[in-house]
Amino acid sequence: MKGHQGWVGVMLLCTGLSCVSSVQAEVRVEVPGDFQILAVSDGKVQDERHGVLADGAQQLLVRYEGVIPSRNSSDNDRQIRSEPQVIRYEASGQSVRLKAAVPTDEKGMERYAKAPVVSLLAGDKPLQVQQEALVVNGMQIGMDWHARLMEYNRGTGKAVLATMAAVQAPSVPASELEGQLQQLFLRADPELRKRFIGWAVPRL
Repeated sequence: MKGHQGWVGVMLLCTGLSCVSSVQAEVRVEVPGDFQILAVSDGKVQDERHGVLADGAQQLLVRYEGVIPSRNSSDNDRQIRSEPQVIRYEASGQSVRLKAAVPTDEKGMERYAKAPVVSLLAGDKPLQVQQEALVVNGMQIGMDWHARLMEYNRGTGKAVLATMAAVQAPSVPASELEGQLQQLFLRADPELRKRFIGWAVPRL
């Protein structure tokens, strides 16, 4: 059993190292000044407006943040925010920019924040995207946005990234598992068998 686990560990380690060493092209993403990149599915958020992601199907988590200037010097500018938006797309080795037709008047900005619509362009070519709001209740300060994006991907939303679904461990047939348990039990000394039985019986 230990030998088998050791080989499995070596195989997983080799697989991981091969993945790290493989050269993977990048997709560079830029959003306009009134948007913020909160998280990406597989890559790095460089700053609020720039991100680098792996090739293929990926996700951006972005938010519209508009500023309505104050009407007089005694008031502060007012900031309006949309719900975070999950944007799923597919690209390879390209520079991608987010485009949004945001109104410039106060009422229009408020309407847009309630239902923002964006597109992604690679050069002048639009990419096919799926967009859905990620509704967040409560305080957002200090939010782990990448964790929230991964949580979203465990659901059934229209912008879910299927490849991010949790990888299930391969199941072991019941007969094989029973044989392994029997061998381990027979190889154990009497004291260890007693401890095992004491642990197992209450869980039956």
